[in-house]
Amino acid sequence: METIYEITRNLWEKYVNWMKDEKNMAKFLVCCFVLSLLPILALSFFNHPVMDDFNYGILTRHALEENSGLAVIPAVLRAAVQRAENLWHEWQGTYSFAVIGALRPSIISERLTFIQTFILVGVMVIGFTYFIDVMLHRILGMSRAVAVSVSVVVLTLCIQYVPVGLEAFYWWIGSVGYTGFFSMLLILMGLIADGMHKKQISAKRMVGMILILILLGGGMYPNALLTAVLMFLLFLDAIVEKKRYPKKLRIQLGSLFIVYLPAFFLNVLAPGNYRRQSNFQPRTPMEAIYKSYTKSLDYMFNEATNVVIVLVIFALFLVMLWQLKNTKFSFRCPLMFTLVSYSLVVVMWVPAIFAVRFISGGRYYNICFYGVILFYASNAIYYAGWLRRQYEKCAQEVQELLRKATPVLLGVAGVCCVVVGMWKLNIVNDLEEITFATALKSMVYGEAQVYDKEIRMREKLYHDPDVKEVVVEEVTYRPELLYFGTLTPDPDDSRNLAMCDYYHKDYMIKHVEEEESSGENSDAQTEDTENADNTEDAESAE
Repeated sequence: METIYEITRNLWEKYVNWMKDEKNMAKFLVCCFVLSLLPILALSFFNHPVMDDFNYGILTRHALEENSGLAVIPAVLRAAVQRAENLWHEWQGTYSFAVIGALRPSIISERLTFIQTFILVGVMVIGFTYFIDVMLHRILGMSRAVAVSVSVVVLTLCIQYVPVGLEAFYWWIGSVGYTGFFSMLLILMGLIADGMHKKQISAKRMVGMILILILLGGGMYPNALLTAVLMFLLFLDAIVEKKRYPKKLRIQLGSLFIVYLPAFFLNVLAPGNYRRQSNFQPRTPMEAIYKSYTKSLDYMFNEATNVVIVLVIFALFLVMLWQLKNTKFSFRCPLMFTLVSYSLVVVMWVPAIFAVRFISGGRYYNICFYGVILFYASNAIYYAGWLRRQYEKCAQEVQELLRKATPVLLGVAGVCCVVVGMWKLNIVNDLEEITFATALKSMVYGEAQVYDKEIRMREKLYHDPDVKEVVVEEVTYRPELLYFGTLTPDPDDSRNLAMCDYYHKDYMIKHVEEEESSGENSDAQTEDTENADNTEDAESAE
């Protein structure tokens, strides 16, 4: 036993010493992060198009079938633009989202559906990592290893505790317009912040930022409105701070805001928005803003926060107290920073609260959750910097006293964290229900494999030109991250009709035994109907 103890102690000491190096810490966290993504990515190989994937892809799918060779590319692009134009007139002004939605990779083949998850996760990783790298490494002057570590921590919280993983990484239409566009907004803000820090923006970056602005202007309204507010604030900053920025940079920032306005209003003023909005009683703008603050606060404290998130953010705060010792940033007015940063989170709530008085749809809550995590992380860093500046203003004797008390303070903080963790940690809700565990369970229990097999059997019927009337049974399992409604027993259901058009069928339904209509299958039908209604309500709100 003594030998085992010595070996264990030596290994632990080597591990601790190795982890003290910032680069090694970053490597360790990146490895853990990649491992946590493997089940999420692996599950994508069992994924299939669902819900509005078919509705948005009808024209592009037909263009793909009716053309060959290089003629396919312009034909598919025209079809995607036509889909956006139709929606702009009839349903919703989100033109760039409609184009991206119509160009989902799986219109080529359902076997390519897995690519969509890789794209969504990849864009999210790039967006968060780049934005945090600019803020921490390039502006605050911390090492790149620290910026990478913080990026991994924030991404892990956002991905693993995302409210509805299906609508974040698996359902293309529900995911790309929210998680995807939110990630693009972070890339845009990173590019602008980097340009303002360097006091110059190159011509190539200007072109890239204009393209991203046009993309965001035609996106879903939470992201589009947040972009409008951010660009307006940056425009005001450029006007007020004449001595801080050179004239060329101020002109560039003003130009970006001016370019965004027509892209944004082209979305907001679409005829389809007014037709759809006639079904709802909107709030007044001031009432919507007030309700957005109250409802978002309730969501943040009661739904979007758990003990794991609290402990991780507190650990980030303690680490930043040390890491910010060399930065020259002043960290003034922390309360004002909290108010402004939280107001930016609230902005995303306003479109839904204004239009239909509530948020419906997990995809909408997903980006609100990302905003909450970024709010927590940014405030933890900002307050750590502010305390660091206050410490530096203290007399030498006070600083020495605080240095001596640091081990005791850290020990007390550690004990408090352990107590809080043991008292509040809910193994089921806080650990087992994370996206990683949910994906892993679906594969280990075989639910994903059975679901994939049954949907593939359906798709053989869908692609058989001799079969014009399709009747299918309900799937055996409904994997939480993959299932979001199938065909329904109603032949006139909008989803059934969209799939008929997509696959060139005359009739498509899900068969339900009459004697079981009041039992389990009836419940399944009800759930599918509710999913469809929620989808329409959410799109109306957004």
